Amino acid sequence: MAGDIKLSDQQYQIVQALWALGEGSAKDVQARLREALAHTTVGTILSRLETRGVLASELRGRERIYRALISEGDVRRSMVSSLVSTLFKGDSKALLAHLVNEGDIDADELKDIRALLGEEQP
Repeated sequence: MAGDIKLSDQQYQIVQALWALGEGSAKDVQARLREALAHTTVGTILSRLETRGVLASELRGRERIYRALISEGDVRRSMVSSLVSTLFKGDSKALLAHLVNEGDIDADELKDIRALLGEEQP
């Protein structure tokens, strides 16, 4: 599943809620969402994510309990890879250049990035 993971904003919020909870019912997930969604909507999205292999569930008593089968790192890698492929024709340097040129990365953040890359001079 870690290959090509594309999630809508609502789906991502739901999976984030499950990461935070570890596992939970539709009601548990609904309570953790930033955006108010109907219980039936949350249940439908959870069910669809399970069908796609993003989540697994088991019945406990009368409640279906869900847990994520993917990590946040898997989702980030896949979604960033898709973004680079789609908008920047596979050129990740073009994405970074865009972020710098648009002012989305300031000088301090750029310094941090250089340090991550092992290029920072003392």
